[in-house]
Amino acid sequence: MHLVWVGRLIDEAILVMMKLSHILAGALAVLGVSALSACGGNNEPLSDVSMAPAIISPNADGKDDIARLSYRVADPVNITVYLVDSAGKRYSVHQDVKRSPSPVPYELLFSGVSDGRLIPNGDYTWHIEAHGMNGTQSLSGPLKIVDADVPFPKISELTLSTYTFTPNRDAIDDHVYINVFLSQQADLTVYVIGANGFRYEVQRNEGLRKITSEGELEAGRYTYDYDGGIDLGADPPPDGEYMLVAQAEDRVGQRDVVTAPLKITDSGRPVAEIVVQPDGRSVVWSAKGEQVVRDPNDTNLMTVGLGDTLYFTMAVRNVGSVPIRTGGPFDQSDCYRMEENLYTKNFQVESGAFRVGVDYDTNNGMDHPWRWAVGTLEDVDVVEHNGQKLYYLAPGKQVLVRGCIYMTKIPVRNPMTIYASLIQEDVEILAINNHVSPLQIQIVKP
Repeated sequence: MHLVWVGRLIDEAILVMMKLSHILAGALAVLGVSALSACGGNNEPLSDVSMAPAIISPNADGKDDIARLSYRVADPVNITVYLVDSAGKRYSVHQDVKRSPSPVPYELLFSGVSDGRLIPNGDYTWHIEAHGMNGTQSLSGPLKIVDADVPFPKISELTLSTYTFTPNRDAIDDHVYINVFLSQQADLTVYVIGANGFRYEVQRNEGLRKITSEGELEAGRYTYDYDGGIDLGADPPPDGEYMLVAQAEDRVGQRDVVTAPLKITDSGRPVAEIVVQPDGRSVVWSAKGEQVVRDPNDTNLMTVGLGDTLYFTMAVRNVGSVPIRTGGPFDQSDCYRMEENLYTKNFQVESGAFRVGVDYDTNNGMDHPWRWAVGTLEDVDVVEHNGQKLYYLAPGKQVLVRGCIYMTKIPVRNPMTIYASLIQEDVEILAINNHVSPLQIQIVKP
């Protein structure tokens, strides 16, 4: 009986131990689930946040010039970073920058500059805030700034030659000449920006100022020339209101920005052409006022008596989007003598102006010495500019140009080849308008 009783005790003990083991296993399982829930339920988007070193000396000596803020992002957030000094003043570093989840940590390099200026030496607290769907997470730490003594690269002067700019190659306000005075060594950039945000770089004129070993400009005055790209044959920016920006930035990231308004009007590339007539001719040549009609198989030779007059007629059309400027002589019946030129008619070459010119192959004097306005005074629009009359042919308008030359001498080479061109003075002669309708002229004594 004792053995049976003892056996029952052992069986009951085993049952109790089995129940305890099940209870312990269940408890461990519950604890395990709670622990996973605690780890997996952390909705904070920021992790692994660090700022190093804790002391920086932003003086561009290559040692501890910057602090590196590193952080990971687990959810889409907007990141804001700022510093607060001992008096509670806030200095912005990064404002609402979008960040997406990434296994690679983000890094922000801080050189002691806030809003383009070095902040003073002292003790600060850096703050990083992540603003997301689940609220805001904020972390912070200490940062000390010492030896922040780099002078500010101030732009102390910005002047423009004109504030209304007409880039159309008529030599009237085609360029904006810009003066910038830089107070400290820095990089200097000048550009024009429009309402659409498009940026047009402005080239610096080369001068006596030197670039330093760090690739920056020395302190001093610099000049810039903006033509809207028109001198290179590019389409200039469209008419509108613009802003000219001068920006200086030094090695530690300090930045000064000065702006000036700039208005662009009458913008465009001037283009005109000598019109080819239905019969295939561009210039009609004639002697004694009578048109000479030749069979296409005839020799391209005209005989003109010494003392006679050579006439020409052509059509010119403004095929561009802006008016083209021209200049006299406008009297198409006032003939040139062979030894005369534009200057003997009391006119001069005008940069950007269009004129019809006639030249010949043995000429060793002025290029295209015989020149005429594109059209008559009745054909053009007159504009007053600084007390001077300027003459413009409207876009799409076509005019006849006529002229005449007295054959007053026999050239060295006789016959000579004579031809016409449409010139934009001091700019170019387009290939389509150059050396048009060449004709051999034989000058004979009567």
